[in-house]
Amino acid sequence: MSTPLVRRLSIAAALCVAGPLALAALPASPVAAGEMTTDGLYAGAGMRPAGSVLELDVTGRGGTASNSSAVSLNITATQTGGEGFATVYPCGTSRPEASTINYSRGETIANGIIAKVGSNGKVCIYTHAPAHLIVDVNGFFPAGTDYRALPPARLLDTRPRQRTADGRFAGDGVLRSGRVLQLDVAGRGGTASNAAAVSVNLTTTQPNAAGFATLYPCGSSRPEASTINYARGETIANSVITKVGAGGKVCIYTHAQAHVIADVTGYFPAGSDFRSLAPARLLDTRPGFRTTDGRGAGAGQLRAGGVLQLDVTGRGGTSSSSGAVSMNLTVTQTGGEGFATVYPCGSSRPEASTINYSRGETIANGIIAKVGSGGKVCIYSHAAAHVIVDVDGYFPAGSDYRPLTPARLLDSRPDAT
Repeated sequence: MSTPLVRRLSIAAALCVAGPLALAALPASPVAAGEMTTDGLYAGAGMRPAGSVLELDVTGRGGTASNSSAVSLNITATQTGGEGFATVYPCGTSRPEASTINYSRGETIANGIIAKVGSNGKVCIYTHAPAHLIVDVNGFFPAGTDYRALPPARLLDTRPRQRTADGRFAGDGVLRSGRVLQLDVAGRGGTASNAAAVSVNLTTTQPNAAGFATLYPCGSSRPEASTINYARGETIANSVITKVGAGGKVCIYTHAQAHVIADVTGYFPAGSDFRSLAPARLLDTRPGFRTTDGRGAGAGQLRAGGVLQLDVTGRGGTSSSSGAVSMNLTVTQTGGEGFATVYPCGSSRPEASTINYSRGETIANGIIAKVGSGGKVCIYSHAAAHVIVDVDGYFPAGSDYRPLTPARLLDSRPDAT
C-alpha cells in the first residue's frame, strides 16, 4: 500500500457538534483572490456572525438551472474567529445534526458537497463561530434526475454519548489503528435499500497520530488511495461519493486510531447514470509512488503558478466518453500558503479554489470535475506542491448531471466587491 499522506501540522482538535471544542489555531492561507461573484450577488457582505444562518440563492446562477434539485458546491471558511463548524442544508428544513466543514481559529479550509436545494432555490449555511464564507458551484442536477438529494443525516459517530439518525453505529468507541469498520449505509438516513452509491461527508477527530483514512466498497480490496488525511489530534472532514459494497455497506479503514463520523447527503439508485468505482490513483507526483496504470507517477512537484494537464478519461475504470469525474484531490509537501484549482482543460482558469493549504501541509478535498478538451482536467497550484488524484466514479457524456466550469456564488470578504 502507499505510504500515508500525513499533514505536517500539529493541531489539538475535536469535532464541534453541540458545542465548541478546543482546536489550536492555524495561520490563514490565501484563497482565490477576492473578486466579485459571477453575477455580483452575495459579494462583500461581511463576516458571518456566530450562530447565524445565511440563505444563499443557488439556482439560476453560475450556469445552474432554475429547476436544479441539487448542486455540487465547494465551500470555504476563512479568517475564522474561533473553533467551530459550518453546516450546509436545504432551506425550509430544520438544521440537521451534521457538519459540512470544521475549522480552527484563523484557518482557511475547504470541503466539497452535493447539497439538496431547498425552498425558493436556496441552500442554508449555518456558522457556529464567526467566519468569512466562499462558495463555488461546479455542477448541478436538474429536477427529476437519478440523484436523490437528502438533508444531511448522521449514520456514524463513534464518540461516546453521540447520536445518529436511527441510533445505530452511535458511541461504539474509537476505531483502532489499522482496523476496518463496516458501515451499513443502504436503507438508512433516507437512502434506498438498492442504493448503488452514496454521497458521504466523512470526518475524523481525536486521532492519536498522523495518518489517513480510506472509504471504499465492502467486499473489495482496500485500494491504494486515501480519502482523508489528518494530523495528531486533528478534526477534519472530506466529502466523497462512494460505491456501496456487499451487504449495502461501505468500509472505513484508518491508519491511526481515531473517532470517525459519517453523514449522508444523497444517493444514486441502482441503474443511475453515475458509474461508481473503487478508488483508483490517477496521479501522484511524488518520486517512487505508483498510479493505477503507471501514468502520472513521479512527475515531480508542481511548481508555483504551474498548471498540470491530467488525463482522466479511459483510466481507472472511467469511460473514454466521461463528461465529468468524481475525484479526490490531495496536496502535500506544499512550499507555502496557497490554493489549488481544478477546472476543465481548454477553458480559462476560473476565479475559484478547490483546496486551500498552508506551508508543509497535506490536505484533501473531493470534487466533481468537468472533463475538458482531450479528456483532461487542469490543476493549477498557487504555491509549489506535490499533487495526488484518486478517481471514484464518473458521469458519461449526456448524463443527468450537468458539470460546469467552477463559478463563485458567494464571497463574504470585503475585497470581493
